[in-house]
Amino acid sequence: MPLLIAEIKHEDHKDNPPSLTNRVLMGAEKAAQMGSRFAPLSNWSLRNPLFRWVMEKAVGIDRRREMPAFARKTLRDRWAGRSPVVDAKRKVVFFHDIFVNHNEPELGMAALKRLESLGCAVELPEQRASGYPYIGYGDLDAARTAAVYNVHHLAKYAAQGYDIVATEPTAAYCLKVSYPKLLPHNKDAKLVAEKTREYFAYLLEIEDGATNESLKGKKFGFHCSCHQRPLGVGEEAMAWVRNQGAEIELIESGTCCGMGGTFGMKAGALGYDLANAVGAPLFASFKESGVEAIVTESSVCSIHLKEGTGLPLMHPLELLR
Repeated sequence: MPLLIAEIKHEDHKDNPPSLTNRVLMGAEKAAQMGSRFAPLSNWSLRNPLFRWVMEKAVGIDRRREMPAFARKTLRDRWAGRSPVVDAKRKVVFFHDIFVNHNEPELGMAALKRLESLGCAVELPEQRASGYPYIGYGDLDAARTAAVYNVHHLAKYAAQGYDIVATEPTAAYCLKVSYPKLLPHNKDAKLVAEKTREYFAYLLEIEDGATNESLKGKKFGFHCSCHQRPLGVGEEAMAWVRNQGAEIELIESGTCCGMGGTFGMKAGALGYDLANAVGAPLFASFKESGVEAIVTESSVCSIHLKEGTGLPLMHPLELLR
């Protein structure tokens, strides 16, 4: 269904080009690259009310929406030159996408170090962002270009027995679900899909049910993003958290949290305001649940949930630290 909707948008763009706002949001990868390159200036700008007012008027990004800060030194920068694991039990490729590379590289480092501690040889091959914003806004030509690039670089490792893991649900969804549909005759796309796992599903498997009491007494609420639903509804991530001694439950409203990928970043009634209206029942459920914090693997959902509930919010990777 998502690709069917994307096809309709793609056809419509032949007569009605995408808006400037949509083009900006589709260019999230380039924006992140620039954000990291010019941090901390870029972060100061995103916190500056005048700059955000101009940004809203010029490109349609709501000034009320909190934007994640950029790291000057990306995950790839931090990982470069690391000595490989000797006598590795497993070989793993890490698909980092945008957030853990440009915004929260510390989370990416926590993920990679945990894999190494469990005897995995980890590689970060050449890669682009998953390209899902292109699908969401209907530029399937650009989406296929991203898919071809990533499949080309990942399949070489998959053919050598590497597993592929991703910490971002949308990225895992692209590799497992979207790419084989975008590239239906590409055998490498199918191979990449077969070898891809969500990070905590993989961690749960290689830790072989190991438990500890490091989070005993904690009570969390879990949010499953829309792209995570066909991947397992976050069951593995919740199981991993329980193995650390915490209580965790899935908090649901039956719909999207309202963020809709990057839709909730748009200004006005058909963006930020609508996102909050859709998210209101979920915000209320979290606040009424009695949990002390929200746990989610989605970087964009986390922005919306934190603003909408006022509750502490964390990625499960933060529990690794």
